[in-house]
Parts: sequence; C-alpha cells; structure tokens
Amino acid sequence: MSCEVPSIGYMFLGEVALGKVHHITIDEPSLKQLPPGFNSVIAHGGTEPDPTQDTEVELDGQRVAVPQGRPVPCPEFGSSSSSQSEYVIYQESQCRLRYLLEVHL
Repeated sequence: MSCEVPSIGYMFLGEVALGKVHHITIDEPSLKQLPPGFNSVIAHGGTEPDPTQDTEVELDGQRVAVPQGRPVPCPEFGSSSSSQSEYVIYQESQCRLRYLLEVHL
C-alpha cells in the first residue's frame, strides 16, 4: 500500500481593489481589523518576484502586470519579519476572482 501525493494543485488569480493601503514590515497579529482611514494592508516581505520577468495582460481595457519571476531579495524590505509580501483585504467586495489555474507539481 502506498500513499501518493497529488501532483495537481489549484490557485485562484484575483483582481483586488486595494484603495488606501496601510504598509507594514513587522508581523502585527493584533490587526484583526483595518486601521481607521485604510482599505487594505500590505505586509511587505524580504523577497519579491523578479520584476524584470513580469508579464502584462489586458483586462477590461487596462494593462495589468502579472508577476512571473523567481523570488529575489528586496533590499527595501530586507529586514521584514515576512519572507514574502501578503496583501490583506477585509471585505469580499474588494476582490473579483478572474482565473482558476491548474498547476502541475
């Protein structure tokens, strides 16, 4: 008897309205709700996808950058407590699911 690991995964690609962003570089577990006057939070990480490898697509007449590169160090946020950035919204209405990707691992 063997236990096989699935070789297919799924990922949603969404379009998100960030609005006025609260930026952090240190984990703030107490952030259960938005600080007053903000619409979203970006927790900046020490690495980001290589921006030179971004691909542009057109959605509803707008050119949108889609990160494609391998993770590279982000000197601006090198001392961050997170390894990669996280984008946090608190209202479902700020997100529109665009694609469901099937990823072969």
